[in-house]
Amino acid sequence: MVAKVLTIKPSDLHRPVGQVARRLMRKRLAVAESLLASLQDPEAVHQFRVAMRRARSIEAAYRPYLADVVTPKLRRRLKAVVAATGAARDTEVQLARLAQRRADPKPHHQPGFDWLQERLERRLESEYEELRASLAERFRLVHKPLRARLKTRGEGTEPVFAEVTAGLLLDASGEFSLRCAQILVDSSEQPLHMARISGKRLRYLLEPLTLAFPQAAEQVVALKVLQELLGEIHDLQVFGKELAEASEEAGAARLRKLIELSLTLPFDAPELELARQQDERAGLMSLARDLQTRQIDLVEHLRARLRAGAAEALVAAVRAIARDCGRAGMPDAPVSP
Repeated sequence: MVAKVLTIKPSDLHRPVGQVARRLMRKRLAVAESLLASLQDPEAVHQFRVAMRRARSIEAAYRPYLADVVTPKLRRRLKAVVAATGAARDTEVQLARLAQRRADPKPHHQPGFDWLQERLERRLESEYEELRASLAERFRLVHKPLRARLKTRGEGTEPVFAEVTAGLLLDASGEFSLRCAQILVDSSEQPLHMARISGKRLRYLLEPLTLAFPQAAEQVVALKVLQELLGEIHDLQVFGKELAEASEEAGAARLRKLIELSLTLPFDAPELELARQQDERAGLMSLARDLQTRQIDLVEHLRARLRAGAAEALVAAVRAIARDCGRAGMPDAPVSP
């Protein structure tokens, strides 16, 4: 299943910004609605989440022109629907990474791998049960009141879509440039996170423009390359926190089991000796070392790309698109069909 990217027509550049923003948001919510019947499929859940994120990005970017449509209450509900799908996605990513390590495990790592996989699988099952039970209704509570409001037309006194979007592109590209420059100074978790969010916002602004400005497609691809690096680093950080929590739980469970067996079995009982040998910590520590090594490699690769000018070239190209977009919104600009 491939994510559906919705674009504007060149003629939309001259329409009132609120009118175009409403249509973009309405279409993204329609994509999400079309996926509700397929939520048993993890890929459908992912695509639902992407569609909702894109709808939220439109609302955030063009908020002054959607204020009469998206109330603060509906905005909070939109955010909650997106957040509801995040936990299951994180767990799926962690299970996939664990499966890579389980392909050829060392014997003393196996208990930790087995324990962690069982823990993650139980949690994923619970997360999907909750999604299937509540996500559709939570979405409808947002979509039903929004659907009619989003069909209204923008005011004729509003600026045109091209004018507003040109300014947004300049602001977003400037923000992304600053965030990338910060990574070269400080590659700790917070600067990396802020760059990832900034890049996502910029890409979601560019994607609808790829029909009106074909050169935008190349910059969307360039952004995705950097975002994939930032995204995997983020996933590793999330998994690292999961491992830290898991290690506490595993240690407590193992100690409790050893105490229970010690209270009922002789000290030299085979069952007690086997329990002493089945220590999950070695496998969990091995995973933690792998995560750290991979994260260091990815951060250095990202920094190398940034030092080579990847962000500067992208931002310069986006600013050129913003200038073209701004000119297209001028009153005497030709209107394309």
